[in-house]
Amino acid sequence: MAKIYVAGNELERARKVVKLLQDSGHTITYDWFSAYSEDDQKQKAHDEREGVRNADILVYLWEAKQESARYEAGMAMGLGKPIIAVGHDAFFFLLPEVTSVATDADITKALNSITNSL
Repeated sequence: MAKIYVAGNELERARKVVKLLQDSGHTITYDWFSAYSEDDQKQKAHDEREGVRNADILVYLWEAKQESARYEAGMAMGLGKPIIAVGHDAFFFLLPEVTSVATDADITKALNSITNSL
């Protein structure tokens, strides 16, 4: 099974996707649902970066009005990680390392295809 970093903005949507992936036997490399205090923001940034670094694949729950998940997707691209982008097409979805799917329900099928080629 794959080690996956889930990047997104909508907390409830992300929780459902994380559960779906864990129930399918995948490992989530970073639990960004955990609360960090204001004093821990530097540690949070470090932990997020390490979560992306330790992942085999990044799942990007695309939303037009989000910032932080774009940074995580950029880190994954810079590290040569495959990305599954869910949602409306954006320009970077055309890159060869990005697999675009229409809905969250399509993630596991795309994961199977990617993990079979790794």
